[in-house]
Amino acid sequence: MKKILDISNEIWKIFYKNQKRRKIFKTETKTEKAILVGLQTENKTAYDMEESLQELALLTKTANVKIVGTEKQVRSHPYPAYYIGSGKAKEIANLARKKNANVLIFDDNLTPSQDRNLTKITKLKIIDRTQLILDIFSQHAKTKQSRLQVELAQLEYNLSRLKGQWTHLSRIEGGIGFRGPGEKQLEVDRRRIRDKISFLKSKLEVIEKITKTKRKKREKLFSVGLVGYTNSGKSTILNRFTDSKIYTADKLFATLDTISKGKLLSSKEKIIISDTIGFIKKLPPHLVASFHATLHEIIHADLLLHIIDISHSKLYEYIETVFSTLKKIGADNREMLLVFNKIDLLSKNQFVFLKKKLNMDFKNSLFISAKTGENFDNIEDKISEILSERKRIIHLKIPNSAQKTISYLFDKTEILSKRYNNDFSRFKIRISNIFYFQNFDKFRKYEIKKKRMAKRKEIKFK
Repeated sequence: MKKILDISNEIWKIFYKNQKRRKIFKTETKTEKAILVGLQTENKTAYDMEESLQELALLTKTANVKIVGTEKQVRSHPYPAYYIGSGKAKEIANLARKKNANVLIFDDNLTPSQDRNLTKITKLKIIDRTQLILDIFSQHAKTKQSRLQVELAQLEYNLSRLKGQWTHLSRIEGGIGFRGPGEKQLEVDRRRIRDKISFLKSKLEVIEKITKTKRKKREKLFSVGLVGYTNSGKSTILNRFTDSKIYTADKLFATLDTISKGKLLSSKEKIIISDTIGFIKKLPPHLVASFHATLHEIIHADLLLHIIDISHSKLYEYIETVFSTLKKIGADNREMLLVFNKIDLLSKNQFVFLKKKLNMDFKNSLFISAKTGENFDNIEDKISEILSERKRIIHLKIPNSAQKTISYLFDKTEILSKRYNNDFSRFKIRISNIFYFQNFDKFRKYEIKKKRMAKRKEIKFK
């Protein structure tokens, strides 16, 4: 027995030693360190380059990469072989070694040959702006649809960058720019990538059909779509407006999926409000194409609320970027209301000045703070006002015995006046045209037509 116990104790000792080793040798994800690279050309001012690099820095931080330096160069145009000059590329490579950086992130898109040449001369991982955005999307994709859309965009982007006919895409190592399901295999040749792209498109078509069916069920309701530059506060507005608890964060592309919520207005009208991905300058075309299904809610919305961060120095450029992106996806013809958010970040004098200026450029705009709730009710008031323009006033004569119909009117419509007698009740109500045609059979039985109303007035005057 003692021998058995001794053996048992030895086994437990070995087990605990192995547990300790596992803790000691547990693989940890290596933090990537990057140097950002910007190029000022004859088409780009120094100020434009600085602004663009600031946005690139935000994107890099969102991708969980540490920035250890920023390098800039001024040239009349990008160098075809290396984008920047070869001497500058070697200089940056030496700086990267001193700062232990393992990634160079360029503020523009690189050609496949520039990517290859820079990799050879610097011996570092090279990432351009599109790859960085694709990486962020890959990290933030939560639903099946968004993961498939990101994978599709990654494959379509990498298809044009293959260096030959391979059986596996071996140079993709993982980490920034190469995360996600689209980069799991190594050295996938062009044919296999095209097959995968076709497969993903077919899967997305199935999801889109299901989404269309869901959309048809609620298409009779007035729909509002939230659009805007990324990190303008769209999700915070949706949360406050619908009493929801959707994930929000002070970072770029926190939301990738379309989220739709119902809202009952004080006028007893139910609407659907949807939030989707934010826009950004130089948004990769592959992403716009891949996320077309997700952007459907915007394309078919009755009203777009364009959310703008009023505290940002580049707000006019951001507005233009959103307008441009809406045009690309075919949503530039929708009715739009501009909502300037984050007024709590401005001083009183700044707010007064900006409000006056913006009201001159964009009439009928709203100025709110989704964070503090200041002026927030103005959004519902404005939507109700727009809906009232799409409403009609009708007169109904309903038997008192039809109590269900009378209760329905009190619950679902705006009653302007009512008169009762022994047998009938007369109502003057205001309802939306959509609601009227949805319940046409219900109203037709009791509606007093204009001709009958005019005739009754004529008799009264006689």
